[in-house]
Amino acid sequence: MDDKQEYLRWLEEMWDVQKFDVRGSTEREEERTEEVLEMFRGLVRLSKRRVEPPDLPPDETPPEGQTENKPRPG
Repeated sequence: MDDKQEYLRWLEEMWDVQKFDVRGSTEREEERTEEVLEMFRGLVRLSKRRVEPPDLPPDETPPEGQTENKPRPG
């Protein structure tokens, strides 16, 4: 058997191995997919909540013509 035939046989064997589920990889992939989907579902639920901004005191605006940025006391 020459190198080309050996290589082709090896490729066929590798292809056959890939056809079968090796050590539950399909189940792990499905579980991971479900975990990711659940994270997105959680984000959708969070985005649907109505969040009201807290009551904040009105900002103090400087009088017209004043452009200096002085630190506020407090």
